[in-house]
Amino acid sequence: MTAVSTLAAAPAQIRTEVRDAVATVEISNPARHNALSVAMMNDLAAALRAVDNDPEVRVVVLRGAGTKAFASGADISEFPGHQDVDVRQAAEDAATALFTELSALSVPVIARIHGYCLGAGMALALGADIRCVDTRGVLAIPAARLGVGYPFEQTAALVQTVGPATAADLLFTGRRLAAQEAHATGLVDRVAEPEELEGVVGELAATIAANAPLSVRAAKATVRAVRRLSEGDQAAGDAARQLAAQAVARCRTSQDLLEGARAFLEKRPPHFTGR
Repeated sequence: MTAVSTLAAAPAQIRTEVRDAVATVEISNPARHNALSVAMMNDLAAALRAVDNDPEVRVVVLRGAGTKAFASGADISEFPGHQDVDVRQAAEDAATALFTELSALSVPVIARIHGYCLGAGMALALGADIRCVDTRGVLAIPAARLGVGYPFEQTAALVQTVGPATAADLLFTGRRLAAQEAHATGLVDRVAEPEELEGVVGELAATIAANAPLSVRAAKATVRAVRRLSEGDQAAGDAARQLAAQAVARCRTSQDLLEGARAFLEKRPPHFTGR
């Protein structure tokens, strides 16, 4: 089954397509290298919420439209004279809500990165579980060059991903990383030639989608719990750990567990239903 929809609140800006259990959520603002306006951030959060609630979706691929950018950051054209405190606060609130929504998804998220991935675009990438980039990718957090304070949650995700020293380097300098250096730091997980990125991401998404959905969700919940505990917030960590334990326990009584065993014994690919 294939479903294609565009959110009415932002025509031609956030597009969602579901095909073969993979939801592709696309940021489309090519005139500004897919910069994110406040409206787009709100609509993207709504789109992510919708696909996470769709029982047909097992994997999410997050990408930018065109070939020049994944997302080039927040749309600074919304900040006239850079002095409108209320507008900036609205943008920060929208970005935080979007990152929170992305980080809370129960299904795996793959960031398919091509071209520029800057600022708020990096926040989106850090909220994904797996980051794939093409060899022309350029990644940076230029907050210090713009007088912007990078939010705590996104900074914490950066530190957890690359370590405190590399995070400090990137935040203090605002320098840009090419794809191979980003891979060497652990900022991205896979690097592919531009013409091969779609195939690499497609194969990865299909592989995940073919596995037992409850097992994959339990794995994601467990990874999230480990990260929460490592942050030192005991209450949040304990709550995440309890949810992860419940997700793992659900696998033990699932039909998919029986199907996996039958398929193994019968030497055939399993057909998982998520039940």
